[in-house]
Amino acid sequence: MPPNPSRVLFVGLDGGTRAILDPAFDRGWAPNLAGLWKRSAVGRLRSTDPMVTPVAWTSFSTGCTPLTHGVHDFNYLDHADQTIREHDAATVRTPTLWEIVSRLGGSVVSLGLPLTYPAPPVRGLFVAGADAPDTEHAFAQCPDFGRLLRDEVPDYTNKLVWKRRPRTPEEALDQADRCAAIFRAQAEAAWKADDRVDWTAMMVHYHNLDSLQHRMWPYFDVDETGVRGAGFTDAVERSIRALDDSIGRLLDLAADRDAAVVVVSDHGFGPCRSLVNVNGMLRAAGLQRTRVYGTRFRYRAIRLLERFRRWRALREPGAAAPAKARPIDGQMSCDWSRTLAFAPFGQLCGNVFLNREAVSGAAADRALDEIVAMLKDARDPDRGDRLFADVYATARRFGVDPAKEGMPDVFALSADGYQAQAKWSERHRNAILRPDPGLPATHWVDGVVAIDGPGVRPGHRLDARLQDLAPTSLALLGLDVPPFMEGRVLHEAFDEPLDVHRSEPPASAAIPTRSYDEVVAAAVDGP
Repeated sequence: MPPNPSRVLFVGLDGGTRAILDPAFDRGWAPNLAGLWKRSAVGRLRSTDPMVTPVAWTSFSTGCTPLTHGVHDFNYLDHADQTIREHDAATVRTPTLWEIVSRLGGSVVSLGLPLTYPAPPVRGLFVAGADAPDTEHAFAQCPDFGRLLRDEVPDYTNKLVWKRRPRTPEEALDQADRCAAIFRAQAEAAWKADDRVDWTAMMVHYHNLDSLQHRMWPYFDVDETGVRGAGFTDAVERSIRALDDSIGRLLDLAADRDAAVVVVSDHGFGPCRSLVNVNGMLRAAGLQRTRVYGTRFRYRAIRLLERFRRWRALREPGAAAPAKARPIDGQMSCDWSRTLAFAPFGQLCGNVFLNREAVSGAAADRALDEIVAMLKDARDPDRGDRLFADVYATARRFGVDPAKEGMPDVFALSADGYQAQAKWSERHRNAILRPDPGLPATHWVDGVVAIDGPGVRPGHRLDARLQDLAPTSLALLGLDVPPFMEGRVLHEAFDEPLDVHRSEPPASAAIPTRSYDEVVAAAVDGP
């Protein structure tokens, strides 16, 4: 058995997919990644249900499924006060890889990983991702490091570039230059962090790869949607080459520090055939009645007041961002006395809730049956493809009370190529399916993984899930794997099985869950 590496460097390719990487290798756009792929165990990495950013990266960090770590979308419904709130690091119910490494005496560096604001209590440096309120708050855990980067690496940011599809070649090239500068700054920031922290685990997360693919997919020219356009195609190539240059510098850092390298994506990518109007489907089935104009003013007033409240709070000395809490009736213009089901939030998943004020008992069971059957049968009329990969009633699938778990009553998981959405333009409110020219691509379920380190079997094909990466990495480092982690150790990636130290679970087999205050106390007090 080869010796365990003392460090692991994680490269987070947000939305990384073979559909893009293989052509990039063949075209010579990504020589550093191509070389890494040749010497690594590589393969398919299946995303979470649903395949959205906060859910997937939390499963990666915790080694747990969403049912255990408690994050099921960007938002959740607080039944206590009927408000829609945003998930953040404080709502994750299980310890993360970063906390575990820190509690076992190691140090960590994380640059830009989603759902790490507010930063967990760890030894090392934690810079939040795009979900932080602003760049200043992204560096709340390490303000001195933030000041250093502002002075020496000014292109570093946690914000996204490709917020909309460029209209002209000049705009595309300008955005590509900004994206390339951010990619290169991320590698520079990693080297700066290495100067300050004797790290055990380091994560560098490339979020702009996701937004690049969302907006510029056709110009990658990798499938039937592909096109070539002067300026646009150049912008894509320029961005991917800069990404590869940045990763090349990270691989140099890993070589200098004798670190294993794990490349991981949170989901795959592919063309978006259509958006799917979840609330429109519920209305068409007679399960929801809306007042088109009745709450529009209230909705806009609430949004304006919320933005003003956050703007004012963030400008208080030492202030943290206030929790976003929006009342349901300010988000949805429903006639609640005649609405049985509604989807107040969600993309890539129909998060359907029953209106318990209008339906309960046997009537609720009948409504669930109707919703599940309707969404399971939903198809694209032109292609005949199912719109949802899986549809189920939460209580029946998992044996839990959805309200207590903060989960929808029904999950409708988007099929590859379709993007279920709760928010829908009033102009198209009666359309069930609608292509979006500004969103030519969306998440697909299969991402990528590559592992390079001592004893790795180069070229071995892996078939893994996101929750497998945390226990595999702990075992690779020779650290104990906590019993609550549900992922498996990917022994097949190595010439010999890893030596796994996994203590027996307690008699109750309970998975430890805790509040954020408890996490902080545990880190301060030690294991």
